[in-house]
Amino acid sequence: MIGYAAPMIGLGFGSSGVTDDRTTTGTQRLQNSPAVIMVAYVIEQLAKMTDPSDRDEWPLYDSHLPDGDDVEVNCGVMYDTAGVSDQRSMTGEQSEHPGVQLRIRARDKATAYAKIEDVASTLDEVAFGAITIGALEYRIQNVSRSSQIATLGIDSKRRVSLTVNFLLTVRELTG
Repeated sequence: MIGYAAPMIGLGFGSSGVTDDRTTTGTQRLQNSPAVIMVAYVIEQLAKMTDPSDRDEWPLYDSHLPDGDDVEVNCGVMYDTAGVSDQRSMTGEQSEHPGVQLRIRARDKATAYAKIEDVASTLDEVAFGAITIGALEYRIQNVSRSSQIATLGIDSKRRVSLTVNFLLTVRELTG
């Protein structure tokens, strides 16, 4: 069977250069937010953080960072952030790179820095990653760090927060 080079969100000229029997959805819009996709990927594929429902070390939350006695001190959250619109292809299709921000909160700066650097360095190496969320499959072509690690400061409970931002090249596959 001859594969079809599916258009990708995040690549100019509408082609990934990789053959695949599936295509992207017609509107090129994702049915899950980039933060939801990346939380699932970091937990399930990279195993760098854990699902909050597992009540284990280093839970990773989507779009909110809870606070309370039942929340691990060392934890993280992935937020959707502004992305970048790159270029238009010959067909007029706009190429987009959605943005996400990883925030790590920990008891001390050394612990927070070690964790955020570990996760960020692993994401720097992502090429053609795949994740399934429900019945939807996503292909993560690339994760590019768009900022250096930044310190947000110390909160009222003396916990340190650090952040780092990324731009994604991701597509949703259909059967």
